[in-house]
Amino acid sequence: MSTLGELVRERGPFASVYLDASHDTEDAAKALELRWRGLREDLARQGADPDTLAAMDAAAREPVVGKAGRALIAAHGTLLLNRVLPRPPAADSARWSRLPNLLPLASLLGPELPHVVVVVDRAGADLHGYDGRGELATEVQGDSHPLHKVRGGGWSHRRMQNKVEETAHHNAALVAEAADKLVTTLNARLLVLGGEVQARTAVREELSTRCRDVLIEVDGGSLADGADDESFDASVRALVTQYQYDLDNDVVEEFATESGREQGRAVQGMERVVAALREANVATLLVADQALGDRTVWAGDDPALVAIRESDLRALGVDHVAEQPADEALAGAATATGAQVLVTDETKLWEGVGALLRH
Repeated sequence: MSTLGELVRERGPFASVYLDASHDTEDAAKALELRWRGLREDLARQGADPDTLAAMDAAAREPVVGKAGRALIAAHGTLLLNRVLPRPPAADSARWSRLPNLLPLASLLGPELPHVVVVVDRAGADLHGYDGRGELATEVQGDSHPLHKVRGGGWSHRRMQNKVEETAHHNAALVAEAADKLVTTLNARLLVLGGEVQARTAVREELSTRCRDVLIEVDGGSLADGADDESFDASVRALVTQYQYDLDNDVVEEFATESGREQGRAVQGMERVVAALREANVATLLVADQALGDRTVWAGDDPALVAIRESDLRALGVDHVAEQPADEALAGAATATGAQVLVTDETKLWEGVGALLRH
């Protein structure tokens, strides 16, 4: 969410759409067309302009293989966000509003755990890094000759075998160096290593301590043309999801611990959370989505400026003030100030919101 700071500072109003974009049945394309048509008509009734609706048309009709969703945000005839979601929303939704509706994105986005996936063989590797903002990909092509031991005896054969080992060792060192660089660049919390067993062993021995501390080896994965890596990919997704869940749970536990301290770094309740957002002092905003209901807060043109009362913003010299749905305004303020947003089913949050403070 914190990567969308530029989006929330765009001039509204915004059209925000969350829809099921799955393509897992024979009539999926027709069903998608009907869903989008209904959402488009809903946006038009809410006041969305024709240019903004047209800007969303092509993306809204684009199917995604398998079960998935899509998030679209547009304003003034420009598509600002088009993101595939790892699962469909519980229900399609369309909102035309002064601020973009970002809270559903926080609950529907796939894991944003910074991680690196490396698939190796004795000749090189493919490396892919993910950090929630996109993908970094690179390829290592080592020496390809000699890489195969020959049968037989004698000094010449032993020399050839030694050459093979030297080549494989050299290639493993190149892969480890590239992996180290990618892990450091992304500050990755997880390094997944797949591919040939012998090549994995050689690369593991060459990795830095930093990489070995976050390393998990996964069987499968191949660089061969036409290889079916579906099982490997599923294992990687499961690992990343579990790691992200553990990190989210760590945040909730830290919030509970800080809440129990006399001067802890946790606050809850609308007034204290809104004040912390306005001061850019929120590291993580926790929201029990359903508990917000139709509550509202006040916001200025700067999405970071939010308050419980209109007079609070007027006192700060903010001229353009409007009452906004709390779910939009709080998520927008968190995004604008670089805070994480964690949608949780922790309904014990006072008034449905809490914040883990930066200091």
